[in-house]
Amino acid sequence: MSQASSKKGFGFYVILAAALAALASGIYFLSIHGTFGLDSTHNGDCYDPLITWLLIGGALIAAGFTFLKRYGLASAVTAIVPGAALCLFVHKCYWYVVDVFVGIDEKHGFDPRFITFAVLILAAFVIGEVAVYVKKTKNA
Repeated sequence: MSQASSKKGFGFYVILAAALAALASGIYFLSIHGTFGLDSTHNGDCYDPLITWLLIGGALIAAGFTFLKRYGLASAVTAIVPGAALCLFVHKCYWYVVDVFVGIDEKHGFDPRFITFAVLILAAFVIGEVAVYVKKTKNA
């Protein structure tokens, strides 16, 4: 009888990286309170608490599933939750992006906080998608 020992594969670390990216983007979005641009009009306010709690909660749930060795569920959470948060973020910040592109805020362009958060949430989404397709354990 052979015993199959399962060691952590590359996918395990990808799941953790996706959860960490989602957690970092959620905390960052909460800390800047979703306000972008130099004006304090409603177009620069893209805060939605659902985005923050989706990212932070999804990261914690994915970490919990990983701890319980439910890697399939963890990778699904890291793929779906940042995607949903990204869709809500795009919906919420539509007018800010339009203002920059149309030229209402052309002197200033995109706020560095907006770019930082967009990179963080896109990284969480892409890494989460990768986590679905890579092998989570090595069988020896």
